[in-house]
Amino acid sequence: MDYQYVPTHLEEWISNEYIKRQILTPEDLIIENIAKCFQVDLFIRAGQIYSAEVNGQFVIFLREEETPQKQKERFFHELCHLLIHSGRQPDMPILLRELQENQAENFVKYASLPYHMLSYLKEDDMYHTSELFNVSIDVCKDRMISLQKRKPYKRGYIFHQLVPALSRC
Repeated sequence: MDYQYVPTHLEEWISNEYIKRQILTPEDLIIENIAKCFQVDLFIRAGQIYSAEVNGQFVIFLREEETPQKQKERFFHELCHLLIHSGRQPDMPILLRELQENQAENFVKYASLPYHMLSYLKEDDMYHTSELFNVSIDVCKDRMISLQKRKPYKRGYIFHQLVPALSRC
């Protein structure tokens, strides 16, 4: 990337967890590998997609009917619930459940295209990035949008213009 990027706390956390577990390149981002590294039992079969903690062991169930890209996205979604959330969603107030779902969707783009692997991205070639990381074009677009929104000059631009006005207060 040709600019300095400032990651969110979640992006840093994900990258730090990946680095600790030697998940360092796009080739390492295979769901079976990540499941093993995070000590998650993974089952791909017909049926419902969900995650649970059973007797202290994390478990994720994915659908075999889905494409590998969709399985990967669903895996990251469920991994977020296991690593970051607690409680049973059916027992939660709807707003808390919606918050967790939104956080899990956000987690997908950061876990699929992690901060420490940004050098592999080609902003001008979504198809290359999609193939390299084995994620959908939609996830790539969402990630690229998040990268653009966090460019330091854009975030700091308004603040720096306000500094002279604030100093007069």
